[in-house]
Amino acid sequence: MSEKMPEPWEVLSKIDVSQHIEKKNGLSYLSWAWAWGVLKQHYPGAWFRKHEDMGGLPYFKDEHGYSFVRVTVGLDHSGDNDVTETMPVLDHRNRAIQNPDSFAVNNSLQRCLTKAIAYHGLGHYIYAGEDLPQQEAPQSPAEARQTGNQSAQVSGVQAGAAASTGAPKASAPVSTDQAPETVAATFMAFIPTCNEMKELSGFYTKNKAAIAYLESTKPDLHAQVMAAFSKRKAELKEN
Repeated sequence: MSEKMPEPWEVLSKIDVSQHIEKKNGLSYLSWAWAWGVLKQHYPGAWFRKHEDMGGLPYFKDEHGYSFVRVTVGLDHSGDNDVTETMPVLDHRNRAIQNPDSFAVNNSLQRCLTKAIAYHGLGHYIYAGEDLPQQEAPQSPAEARQTGNQSAQVSGVQAGAAASTGAPKASAPVSTDQAPETVAATFMAFIPTCNEMKELSGFYTKNKAAIAYLESTKPDLHAQVMAAFSKRKAELKEN
């Protein structure tokens, strides 16, 4: 009997990628060209597809005009090892944008390609902290004033919610069947109750739908919630 071939994960996850990691705005990226080259060395039949919309553009738009890209990476043509990843088109501060230019779309496509490769095992560990938001870039004075106004609004909703429901539980999911201000207030009440990094990470991961809802409806409230996650993450690291 022929010896069973190792699973792709067992092969690719053991490769040291540390010399090919790039840093930008506090985030780690793996060189897409290097990652693709290594994948082809181990799996010559590997392929990728950058998906297009109905008009032939290499990106899509949601109902609010925010753009995202989608890339599929396969190791052969059997279909057994195909992975499809979707990523938003981001600006230089890693915020989702509307009506992106070709440069932003290309950057997101390459990042999406690299992450799809990582799902097969190559460099997966550099995404280990991605389930928690990174510290956002400093706001401009105009953004700070607007966020301050939103903060006061959220604080009022939060106080009312706390009075009616009692102490919040971080294990509870955040419902999107309510106004964005209420969703944001719920996050702001729950985040401080997370006493461990694992708990904070789990709360964030569990409620990605609610976070996306805020990002598409109230970007300023979304930014405030992300800042709260980052602040709590830093506090837990210090402790």
